[in-house]
Amino acid sequence: MAVVCKRCYWCAKHVGGINFWGNLALLVVKLLGGIFGRSHALIADAIHSLSDVVVSVLLIISLKVSSTPPDEDHPWGHGNVEFIVSAIFGVLLVCAAVAITAVSITSIIQGNVYDTSILAVWAAVISVVANEIMFRHSFCVGQQVDSPAMIANALENRADVWSSLAVLAGVFGARIGFPVLDPIAAVIVGFMIAKNGLETLTLGIKGMTDRSFDKGMLAQVKKIVLKESAIRDVSRLRSRQIGQKNWIDIEAMFDPQIKVSEVKKIIERIKKNIMDKFERIGDVVIVSRVTETQLKEI
Repeated sequence: MAVVCKRCYWCAKHVGGINFWGNLALLVVKLLGGIFGRSHALIADAIHSLSDVVVSVLLIISLKVSSTPPDEDHPWGHGNVEFIVSAIFGVLLVCAAVAITAVSITSIIQGNVYDTSILAVWAAVISVVANEIMFRHSFCVGQQVDSPAMIANALENRADVWSSLAVLAGVFGARIGFPVLDPIAAVIVGFMIAKNGLETLTLGIKGMTDRSFDKGMLAQVKKIVLKESAIRDVSRLRSRQIGQKNWIDIEAMFDPQIKVSEVKKIIERIKKNIMDKFERIGDVVIVSRVTETQLKEI
């Protein structure tokens, strides 16, 4: 089983804070660049960054709550908080997209377009570079620790990169004599945000509805179970992802002649083999289909 390095754990611990302060700084840069640089696109992108700041706060909260150990009221842990937050991410992004698009289209129709200044161009360049750095950091950490909330946040940063590139093209176009390109860029930003928001919302909904291992991984789990000669068949095999952990539920048909003490040993051996084979397993629950007396003893 692959080992996650200490550096990845450090990054995972601080990714929320890095995104929060990064997006807060970009909010200020874009807002000032949009106001003093006379850019609709940058102001729209500043609104996007404002939603990112809110999202970063939710990310910090969700990671803290989801890492809380299971308790009596939550035997499966608190990992689904990450999926709930992913869904909230999506809703916030879609709402921001609608607002940005509506304001930009109104500006084009009413003819409220202006030539942008060099300040707006530099603000857009800073936004592109900063968002790419935050994307690479968040996506790397999300993959290493298999966190849906981190990956969702990283994808949002990648959307920021493309939207910032659109803003850069718009403000530069307005700068060289095509002022309508600036609000057009803002509309493009709105559509990009909406697309990413819908994808993030879908990710959260799938997680909250107990997304399973893919069929290939479940087939590997079944092979591990059936390697035990005392097991005749697997009558049920299910898995569910809860936050960063995967939980596996197995019902195995044991040889009715086998002793209860041996059943216990086999169950522990199977659990160890599965947890060694796959990363981030929350628990493996194995139920043996034998006599009622044996089940109680197990």
